[in-house]
Amino acid sequence: MSKNEGFNFCFDKSACKTCKGKCCIGEGYVFLTKGDIEDISKFLTIEKEAFLRLYTRKVNGKTALIDLVVKNEIRCVFLDDNYRCEIYAKRPKQCKSFPFWESLKNRSLDDVRKLCPGIVSCS
Repeated sequence: MSKNEGFNFCFDKSACKTCKGKCCIGEGYVFLTKGDIEDISKFLTIEKEAFLRLYTRKVNGKTALIDLVVKNEIRCVFLDDNYRCEIYAKRPKQCKSFPFWESLKNRSLDDVRKLCPGIVSCS
């Protein structure tokens, strides 16, 4: 169970085993740091430029992963058919920090639970 200061919820990562990538489906952006780009391209054993060309796009001047539409769902390019992350070991910093995002900090427990079954009460 994970808890971060200032958040009114905890995170039970064991829920990831059965949730089918709920945080990886739908509209939104996964922004990448320079470190993310280096790590993922090395993990995929492709040149950084090829990774950027094949798997990313620019959004408001930032680099973000592309999405795919699969089975009528918008999903992360690295979410496989079994709803598992193909780059989990080197997933982006933004993914590692979920659900402890500033944008979720002041939302109600009921509201954030709709995003992820692993978000639970800390009590």
